[in-house]
Amino acid sequence: MPVKNLILWRHAEAEVLMHGASDLERPLTAKGHKQAKQMSAWLKKYLPKQTYVLVSPAVRTRETVDYWGEDWQEDTRLAPERPLEPLLQILAQSPFESMMLVGHQPWIGELVAHALGLPEGQVSIKKGAVWWLRLPKSGPPYKLYSVQSPELIK
Repeated sequence: MPVKNLILWRHAEAEVLMHGASDLERPLTAKGHKQAKQMSAWLKKYLPKQTYVLVSPAVRTRETVDYWGEDWQEDTRLAPERPLEPLLQILAQSPFESMMLVGHQPWIGELVAHALGLPEGQVSIKKGAVWWLRLPKSGPPYKLYSVQSPELIK
């Protein structure tokens, strides 16, 4: 993975999925909007300027990243319940030094575990949280640089 700064942002709190409704159409709750706004402020302060951002097509992820307000691209490979392999391909083929992926559990937790060289499985990522991983000069696995959640940066 040539990406040196891998920033993973789980969407903020979303409305409960109602029977018969589309999971992709769930919006953020009022608390979720507050979480997204708080994390966006932190990201604007610390995120490398040339960070490429890919976002799940789900409404809740787009609403989360909208507070950040910078350029971002929607990518269906980041949708809920997607397998890990296409995400690894995105990272392997990326020409960008810094990349932020905005999406969902379980794939965010699976990607964190894989990137850190942890045994098969996943890491639990809280809603609205950002996990920032850095690739050392010696190469993989990534090292944990920062974990931030809306509750930590009030």
